[in-house]
Amino acid sequence: MALLFLFAAESYAAEPQRVLMLHAFNYTFPATTLIADGARKRLLERSPQPLEIDADFLDLARNTDAEYESRVAMFLLLKYGKRPPDVVITLGSAALPFVVRHRDNIAPNVPVVFTAISPQSYSALRLPPNITGIVSEFSLDKTLALAERLQPEATRLFVIAGSGQVDRRWQSVARRSVEDRERKFEVTYLFDRSHAKLMEEVENIPHDAIVLYLTFFADNGGRAFVPAEVAGSLAAVSPAPLYAPYDTYIGNGIVGGFVETFESVGVRAADMALQILAGRDPATIAPETNPGQSYRVDHRALARWKLQESRLPPDTVVLFKEPTIWSEHRGIVSAAILIVALQSLVVAALLIQRRRRLRAENLLKESEERMTFAAAAANIGLWQFDRHRNELWTTEHCRALFGLARDAPLTRDAFLSVVHPDDLQTATQSLQKSFETEQPAISDVRIVLPGGEVRWVRMRARSRSEGGSRPDHLGGIFIDITEQKSAEAEVALQRREVEHLMRVSVLGELSGSIAHEVNQPLTAILSNAQAALHLLAQDSPDLVEIRDALEDIVHEDNRAGEVIHRLRGLLKKGERNAENVNINDLVRSTISLLNSELIGRDINVRLDLENSAFFTRGDSVQLQQVLLNLVMNAMDAMASTPITQRSIFVSTRGDQAGMVDVRVKDQGHGIGPKENGHLFEPFYTTKDHGLGLGLPLCSTIIQAHQGKLNLINDEGGGAIAVFSLPIQQPEMGNA
Repeated sequence: MALLFLFAAESYAAEPQRVLMLHAFNYTFPATTLIADGARKRLLERSPQPLEIDADFLDLARNTDAEYESRVAMFLLLKYGKRPPDVVITLGSAALPFVVRHRDNIAPNVPVVFTAISPQSYSALRLPPNITGIVSEFSLDKTLALAERLQPEATRLFVIAGSGQVDRRWQSVARRSVEDRERKFEVTYLFDRSHAKLMEEVENIPHDAIVLYLTFFADNGGRAFVPAEVAGSLAAVSPAPLYAPYDTYIGNGIVGGFVETFESVGVRAADMALQILAGRDPATIAPETNPGQSYRVDHRALARWKLQESRLPPDTVVLFKEPTIWSEHRGIVSAAILIVALQSLVVAALLIQRRRRLRAENLLKESEERMTFAAAAANIGLWQFDRHRNELWTTEHCRALFGLARDAPLTRDAFLSVVHPDDLQTATQSLQKSFETEQPAISDVRIVLPGGEVRWVRMRARSRSEGGSRPDHLGGIFIDITEQKSAEAEVALQRREVEHLMRVSVLGELSGSIAHEVNQPLTAILSNAQAALHLLAQDSPDLVEIRDALEDIVHEDNRAGEVIHRLRGLLKKGERNAENVNINDLVRSTISLLNSELIGRDINVRLDLENSAFFTRGDSVQLQQVLLNLVMNAMDAMASTPITQRSIFVSTRGDQAGMVDVRVKDQGHGIGPKENGHLFEPFYTTKDHGLGLGLPLCSTIIQAHQGKLNLINDEGGGAIAVFSLPIQQPEMGNA
């Protein structure tokens, strides 16, 4: 019990934790993108356990109606309902109110870490105790103070904001900040304009004014915008300097402001999320403001509007500043000084040269030893072969890999002597090919160690020539791939087991139909046997009728035997041998096996088989399993189809590319948009009791037969399953 508990604990610990990032807007908004990048990097660096980080864009700036919110909430419920996240991180001011409104449906009781929320919005939301995060306290007063220091003679102030929900909150904040200042300006509020009108008014602003740009998520006509892009367009036409409280605007033409970097917001939010993932109660983590705020300005904007850098507040971060002459040419000056010093120390340099050469030789030797050690640690042997001298050089690990003694002479024949006799020709041809083509050759061969142990080795070889002559040297590596080969064999065995289980599962579903299919000939046999006995009991038995009864018994017995033979083939386990398979016969036998099930479901089957006999080389049981699964899927898809319309159309056609197409068309509901693209994913199913392994397994079987399987919707309704197989002429004696 203790061991089981430990194994269960290890399995639970290996399950990755999930973090969901909800962007308030779409991917074009740089602020939330920078927060997400900072948080993602921090989570992956600091998390002690595996993490799965998902992200969704709510796009709330362009879609503000309640119906859209409900659709998005329903989408998130369907996407994360079965595997809810452990923590939700909201990015952007509109994401947190959305989560609060729809949290009970999207992620009930899941802790939430918010970002980019103003103190006013945080106070108004009245959040539950398991929601915490970073409050962004933008200091508009300090941004105005920066503008006043750089433009002490300015008397006019223009404040710009859009008409979106976030824009209107900024409008009230800006009015309070401007009206409460000691220094009074002639203020003009450029609020609730169309984008074109705003651009026109900004072009006419006096050059000595201060322009304070806040946000512009939407204009008065409801058009959505990216605030950072609007900042760039305004700065391009404004005669006066622009200031703003957002770091993402810097670099788009504005001077700067008192800002916080959004990457630092993401880092702080990630730290809170990591505490919650580690087991800390989110109610004990108080919301906090980001301490990483500072004055940041664009040096290019200072130069454009002729603003003095000396007036900047202390510790201001100046970005995009061109290097000075000294810093730009420091390397040249240093090189000149170095040349003069070298001229003075030329004699000492000559004496030191010998020491350096010896040191380089030692380093080269150590490097070779490290390389050899690294190769041995990776279970790789290095080798090189000289064809003219018939000498083979290998590392010690390579000798051990082939079981060769240290004092044994290394030649090509010594190497080939330990290769398994069945792989000797493969190894020889691989070496010869490398000499002839000068292209890397890769082959897998078995070697037999002195103790009789057989191991797999991957041989990589490539020739090398000097001066364009015929290649004389061959080099490469030997890699021990025994474990890989064992794993591949184990995977193949498991796949065969899954194939068998899927066949048993399908036959289990058809058990009633199969019983009926077997019961019919048995009933006929009993009736004919009783009739024959009755005829024999007469004084003058009718031998003709008795013969007819006996012939019917033989016919029905063969019929029952054929059904049992097909069932035994499908239920049989083990290796399958490739054989010639007649595709048309395969279709007929499969439909015959499903005859009772089709009748029980009131489904009509139409066959359109091309007259030509199409043969392919493969496993008839596996191919019948594919066709059986596709027809069963077609029957299941028509469960809600009216009885008069239930029909399956199976056809075979050859094409000019040497392939035969087998099509199975139904009159069901078709493939839905959400299902499209996921049908071949393992464990994805649209059935209530499905395993989600049928179609992936069918695709694997068809690919193993050098074919392809595809599912499409029919224009007239229903779905079409089509698989293509290469046409091959039957081998003599096997047809």
